[in-house]
Amino acid sequence: MNEGKIFERLLKIARDEGLIVSFLPFQASYGRIKGERIGLYIGMNIHDINYTLAHELAHHFLHFDKGDMIRSDNKEMYEEQADRAAKMLLDALAV
Repeated sequence: MNEGKIFERLLKIARDEGLIVSFLPFQASYGRIKGERIGLYIGMNIHDINYTLAHELAHHFLHFDKGDMIRSDNKEMYEEQADRAAKMLLDALAV
């Protein structure tokens, strides 16, 4: 499946969850999730956009109840979990 279709499917997942996806000129990050908003760095290619959106969706599903993940002692573990889940999600959407 092409990258554009995968992006459409990721956006549908986000919308179904009530999340708003925006492109922003971040300085130090490719993506962030805060509440109902996912921000993606505006300067990425479509492959990186898909991976980052899948990663932030993974945080939404896996870590929604963990509070401030950036300052958490478990930040590294949360990031690894989101990376693994993003890869699985992208593999599933590519079928």
